[in-house]
Amino acid sequence: MIIKIQPICKKNKIKKDGLAPIYLRFTYNGEKRYVSTGIYIQAKDWNTETQRFINENSENEEIRLQIESIRYKYLKRLKQLEALDKEITLDSLLDEKKVKTAAYTVKECLEQTIKRLETLGKYNSASKHKTALSLFMQFKSTPTRLEEINFQLLEEFELFLIQRGNQSNSIATKFSLLKAAYNKAAEEGRFTPKINPFIKFKVGKLWTSTHKRAIAKQHIILIENYSPQCTNTEYILLARDIFLFSYYTAGINFGDMARLKQENIAGGRLYYTRHKTEKLLSYKLMPKALEIIQRYQNPTSEYLFPILNSSHKTELQKFNRIHKALAKTNKALKQIGEELKIPNKLTTYVARHSYATVLRRAGVATSIISSSLGHSSEKVTQIYLDSFENKQIDEAMQHLV
Repeated sequence: MIIKIQPICKKNKIKKDGLAPIYLRFTYNGEKRYVSTGIYIQAKDWNTETQRFINENSENEEIRLQIESIRYKYLKRLKQLEALDKEITLDSLLDEKKVKTAAYTVKECLEQTIKRLETLGKYNSASKHKTALSLFMQFKSTPTRLEEINFQLLEEFELFLIQRGNQSNSIATKFSLLKAAYNKAAEEGRFTPKINPFIKFKVGKLWTSTHKRAIAKQHIILIENYSPQCTNTEYILLARDIFLFSYYTAGINFGDMARLKQENIAGGRLYYTRHKTEKLLSYKLMPKALEIIQRYQNPTSEYLFPILNSSHKTELQKFNRIHKALAKTNKALKQIGEELKIPNKLTTYVARHSYATVLRRAGVATSIISSSLGHSSEKVTQIYLDSFENKQIDEAMQHLV
């Protein structure tokens, strides 16, 4: 049963000037308690049946917000009790001394986040949190409470990661995860920060444009016409087709591709939900993409590509298989790139970047490219396109002289 918190106007306590006090009524298991808000209103403005203002003018709206702010304080305290697994009673809610925050460490915080992500089947995200936790534990081996995190500690952690050879975007990812876990713990009442250090420590400054990953159209043609020089060609050819399929299906990533089934194709279109963002995407299948699908058709398998099979039942089994297959695929793509003398190291991610860059060079708007990639914002897409934009700027500046 949930404790109900309802603002009421006690009209039995009306003053001579017509003002009446507003109380919060707490109801739990049939028991009621009343706490004064210290706020008085004109009794005639209050409807005792709905326990709301009769007229919602600007003055009354301001008072309503004041009442709601006091009510929210108790709702937050109730959430804190739940987070700390404390017994929930009217006494524990109304007596602030009974709500004591236990020490909550960075390790406990991230471990709880990892557990929640794994329960939701988000093993890729959980893996990133595990890496962040491992690095933080190497940085600070002694237990660190969340309230001990300050600006200086964050700067020291950043320096530690730089000295270990972590790149800017890798560092930014780890700080983004730490910041999100910190803020969630504060919101849940796990601890009370005096000053949020992430207000001063700007995680956004850590993000930098990635090195150019996209390859040109002529390189795509080279890959299409590629024939392996080695004897063990089966996986090399699969890696080639995976790369090309991604390029011709709006940069679908490896994990989503591995999960594709025959049911994801209808009316010559591909329909799938992006595993990372749970966003539904759909594209018309180009002839070259259809050719690749037909090449791997197997009536005994429910999947389009020979990456997953019926033995991979749980989400963890699928994650582990995809993780291993991705490493093997990227190793094969590296070999293809070296044989074809393509300047950039080939990975499945290069196909995604190349798709975005080729469209941008063709004049397609960033907003459209962003939507097709399933990005959460155009800012993410712009990172893909920065190398192209820089080249455009360089060419445009030739007109200055």
